[in-house]
Amino acid sequence: MPIFSSFIPETHSNVSPGFVDILIRTQREELFTGLMQLRYPSNENLIFTFVDGVEQKLYRSHEHATEIIPRAAWSQLVSRSEASVGLLSLSLEALRLMRVALEAPVAHVDQLRLRPQEMLENINRWASDQNPSTVQVKTDNVNRWYLFADRSSSILEEISLRNDKFQFSISDPLFAQLFPEGEHEVVRYISSREHAAWQEYELRLAFNPLMHMLMQRFSELAGRVLTERLCEQLSIWAREGGWNIVISSNGAVNRQYFDTLEVAANAYTDILRRFQTEVVPAVGTRLAENMFRESLMKLPPNFRDILNRYTYMQFGLGSAPLIIQKENTKL
Repeated sequence: MPIFSSFIPETHSNVSPGFVDILIRTQREELFTGLMQLRYPSNENLIFTFVDGVEQKLYRSHEHATEIIPRAAWSQLVSRSEASVGLLSLSLEALRLMRVALEAPVAHVDQLRLRPQEMLENINRWASDQNPSTVQVKTDNVNRWYLFADRSSSILEEISLRNDKFQFSISDPLFAQLFPEGEHEVVRYISSREHAAWQEYELRLAFNPLMHMLMQRFSELAGRVLTERLCEQLSIWAREGGWNIVISSNGAVNRQYFDTLEVAANAYTDILRRFQTEVVPAVGTRLAENMFRESLMKLPPNFRDILNRYTYMQFGLGSAPLIIQKENTKL
């Protein structure tokens, strides 16, 4: 995906391996969340990701792609002299977007010059494309990036860069209406939806509305007091499991950084399984199954597909997965 590392401000130059170790320890102590870049005279470019001071992954960056370096090789790679170091603090939301941009492969690149109205016409096509993409727009001395993965066209995550500062926000398909007149440089990096980074991203997008619908339905059946108690129990259970996910009547407030699709899918599956365990005594097995099935069917098809693939099929919710498969066959 696009090389965001070119925008990371350099903070130290020509440093020793020992000083790099000191910088890494400093980020740990300061609970740093963001990117740490190491450039070497050989033009090799390495990028650490940190969450709350813990190193998550190390990437080697190339022109339109990155590779994930096995943890066993980290020490050897950073134990070299003359490194230039850059640090970029990010919100957790921005770092999760950055993970997709760093890990998802680029199959094709479109370079365009578009006016705002022309961009609006293209946005609908990009949003409905089966292939997800990252779209970079340069306007008014600001670089903006948008992830087009949600085929329901309801959610667009955006990172904007101004004066060496990245800001994360939620946008919508009409964002180009706010751009000034004139042509803007647009680069679209087209990827593959089957890549694990996109799958984990879309699974996270789908999980929140599912929990919202489940909680709404449970409230209708069991009442507000039991719903509030259920939200509290699920939130405590998730926290004790090490996940920064809070369940409320409005859905899930998800501030957990999952570094793999498998870990994310297991967490969401466990939360749904726990939800099922808690609600059955209150409403019965049949109504619990109906809650899951009805909630799933109200979601956009892409959300149904990914939830069925990575969560429902994992814990066998009665006939719900089979019904969903039959419904998808009709579409």
